[in-house]
Amino acid sequence: MFINKPAVVLGTNVLQKKVVEVGEAVQGGSVDHVKCILEKMQVNYEIRSLPWRRARQEVHTSVIDGFFTAVAIDDANEFATFSAPLVLENWYWFWRTDMVAPASWKQHYPIGVILGSQQETILSNEGYSDFVAANNVPQLLKLLFTKRVDAVLLDKEIFEKAAAELNVSSRDYKSRFFRYMPLGVYFGAPFLAQNPEFLSAFNSRIDSCASVGFDLSSNEQSEIQKIVEPWFAQILRNKDLIAAVVQQNATNKNKSDTQLQKLDEQWQLAFKIHNLDFPKSLINQILSNFLGELKNNSNELLAEVIVMDGRGYNIAMSSMTSDYWQGDEEKFTKAFNGTSDFIFVDKIKYDASSKRFQVQLSAPLVDPKTQKSIGAVTLGVDVDKALSQSN
Repeated sequence: MFINKPAVVLGTNVLQKKVVEVGEAVQGGSVDHVKCILEKMQVNYEIRSLPWRRARQEVHTSVIDGFFTAVAIDDANEFATFSAPLVLENWYWFWRTDMVAPASWKQHYPIGVILGSQQETILSNEGYSDFVAANNVPQLLKLLFTKRVDAVLLDKEIFEKAAAELNVSSRDYKSRFFRYMPLGVYFGAPFLAQNPEFLSAFNSRIDSCASVGFDLSSNEQSEIQKIVEPWFAQILRNKDLIAAVVQQNATNKNKSDTQLQKLDEQWQLAFKIHNLDFPKSLINQILSNFLGELKNNSNELLAEVIVMDGRGYNIAMSSMTSDYWQGDEEKFTKAFNGTSDFIFVDKIKYDASSKRFQVQLSAPLVDPKTQKSIGAVTLGVDVDKALSQSN
């Protein structure tokens, strides 16, 4: 892939989750992830364990080529470029049950942070200033439960594990969702200028080296399902939409897969050249406008709405998709073959352009006359918006 294979020197944050030092070797978590990617790319590399601020500074001064695991911060974009996410952290506020939580912890509340942590950086950038620093997570929890701070901001998994190890009962604290944070690698501008194909090659191998996907917890899935139930109800009970699905199923009944796949190929080609006349001719415009209005009235909760027929082909959508056929994707297969009250929740996906997280929830579309599945409906939901509402 590379004419001259680059040698990469990366700094890794010593405070990151699931990373430990063994002698001079750094192992575990996202370190293994990055090693896997670089080895697949067949490039030479060196990984150094450094405090996050120092790693960032050494990329800024071109001492090293990149640093991880890092949050995306605006001022770093001046000298480096952020990769696609390696890790997705779930940041929550935590406070003691003897407190009444304010709407915001920004003013007049001492906040516990780990010195030099990414939470400290993010909160500082957003105007928080009353910090009490700890050196590690157990110390941070001790600050909270000895009432030296009023709240801490941590990844949910890390907090709960540390609390259990300190024998802190879940009855002793409360929590509120803050946001999902994508953690990735910042590669320095000089390195990328010398290796222009490197970042796209690195990003393309992230999924193949990931040990786990970006999944919602069962509780988060339940909360989001409650929030989107009214939106599903408006769609799944729409008589015009059901009639349109029944009609398209009947129209396509005698069409071969080859015939329909040709339409999908034409759709994809038209989408690539930004000529949407052909795709628009295949979908129901009136129902698409209806779905578009639902999306616009959701206060940015809904990112997209798609209705598919019994073979997974589009019937209506809030905004155009890149392909006509969804029938080979789990959002269709799982939903179409599910019971009438089934909702399939997909993995979280990160949109780098909008820096937002989206999850697709899909349900079967049932004909009230036959009580049989005739299609499927997918809602693309902004995860941060939904979980913030659930608070």
